[in-house]
Amino acid sequence: MNRSRATLSAELLGEVEGSSFLYWFVLSAACVFGVHMSWTLGLLQQVLIADTTQISASIVLIYFGCMAYGGWRAYQLSSAHCGLDRMRAHFRSSGELPSASGRLEEWSHEYCSGLLEAAADRAALREVLEERARGAHEAGWFLSSMILKLGLLGTIVGFVFMLGAIDAIKTLTTADLPQMLGKMGAGMAISLYTTLVGLVANMALGLQNLMLDRSAERLVSGTMQFAEREMLPALAGNVAP
Repeated sequence: MNRSRATLSAELLGEVEGSSFLYWFVLSAACVFGVHMSWTLGLLQQVLIADTTQISASIVLIYFGCMAYGGWRAYQLSSAHCGLDRMRAHFRSSGELPSASGRLEEWSHEYCSGLLEAAADRAALREVLEERARGAHEAGWFLSSMILKLGLLGTIVGFVFMLGAIDAIKTLTTADLPQMLGKMGAGMAISLYTTLVGLVANMALGLQNLMLDRSAERLVSGTMQFAEREMLPALAGNVAP
């Protein structure tokens, strides 16, 4: 009865094969479709042309780089979950851990194998597992935060452009008024467009990073659940007198 409860609990902490990469693909496809529609409607061109500082273009490039990096991490996590499922199924059928396949991310296998070694340091093994599962996501969160800050930087730069145009009003004549208003409008466009692009990209990357973190947490929890409630009790029962 205890074994069945442990088995069910470990399965609930897992995920469908390849779902991490599938979720990333759906999210990325939706973002690419949004960019395509913006380009088709001419909105993206308008933003890139109006933003003379090229901050918006930098945000877009950083976003696509982060999206590609997220896809690579999603693939790694999907492979790691597949490795955990393979290890769990092999142990339930044979009562021992399988040999490392060399094809998948064997983070769970290395953790469980480390527990079977003499004088195993569980805390250190858990830290290694957590670092491999979600340590690389810190770069994604940093770049997501940097994108938001770039948008705020564009807001400040746009207001500087506007204030520069207002400051020049003391030396302007009535004939120069349209030129001054044009400079103020350009500064306002920079401020609004960079803020908009930064916020949208930050929200999309935040959703991607949250998805990756949740997948990593399920991997760590599922691995520890399997090791502590299935593998170690079963092996201890086999060697008991």
